[in-house]
This record gives sequence, structure tokens and C-alpha cells, in this order.
Amino acid sequence: MESELNTLESEFQAWELIPREPWMHVLPSTWAFCLKRFPSGLAKKFKACFCIWGDRQVEGVDFFETWAPIIQWTTIQSMMVLATCMNLVSAQVNITAAFVHAPLGPDEHIYVHQPASFQHVGDLVLKLKKSVYGLCQSPCNFFNYLSDHLSAHAFQA
Repeated sequence: MESELNTLESEFQAWELIPREPWMHVLPSTWAFCLKRFPSGLAKKFKACFCIWGDRQVEGVDFFETWAPIIQWTTIQSMMVLATCMNLVSAQVNITAAFVHAPLGPDEHIYVHQPASFQHVGDLVLKLKKSVYGLCQSPCNFFNYLSDHLSAHAFQA
């Protein structure tokens, strides 16, 4: 949990701590725990992910747009067949903490309770600066972020 928080705070500057005001709509947060295993079934590592309860978001207050592009499995299969027939090289990319790369929009002001067992003194809340897992708009924000960066490098989305 400490490494997850250090990554979000230090590397991504995902939020800032601010005093809680009575008018703020503060969302709850939680930890999602996962046990990664080797193919043999032995424990490989334990992972913790800081998540927001996005189901508590209010449309028009906490988010304005919530879509994300999807792809059908048949499209992926067709692309792989074409790559094989045309002797093309295919590759994949795994982006670590993908959603956290994407900044929130200028009109999005999202306040979150501090994570359990890592609370700072005082009545402080997290004001998010980046999309975090669990937010309704995180997939949309990440797609916009990725499209902008690919376009800047001459790729077309």
C-alpha cells in the first residue's frame, strides 16, 4: 500500500491535500487487493490499488463525460490474421497505472476521503489532479490523453 501511495503522490502528483469545506461532495475511497500467482499456483506478489467509489459520483457535479472506446474480439482476430498474411510485426504495450497519467478536465473538481491507515492530521481531503481508478470518467480521460500524445507523434487515432 505504501508503494502505491508513493507512486500516486510522488511520481504522478495525483492529488493535493486541502482542508475540507462543508460544500464539498467528498467521495469515499477504498483499497483493492489482489494476489498475483505463478502458473503453478504459488503466490508471486501481493498488489494493492487505491480506488475511488465512482458509483457515488453525481453527474454534472463530479463528472460530465463517461465514455470509452471498445473493440470487439473479432476485430483483434482480423488484425492478427492480416498481420500474419502480410508478414507484419505486431506488438503490444502495457501502460503501468494507465488512468493516472491522464489529468482531470479543467471543470472537474473531485474531492476524496484520504485512504484508510494513511491519514494526515486534520480534516483534510484529497483534491484529485489526475484520473484515478474507479472514477466514471477515467477511461474517457485516458483515451483523450493517449490520443493527444499519439497525434503529437504523427499517429492518427
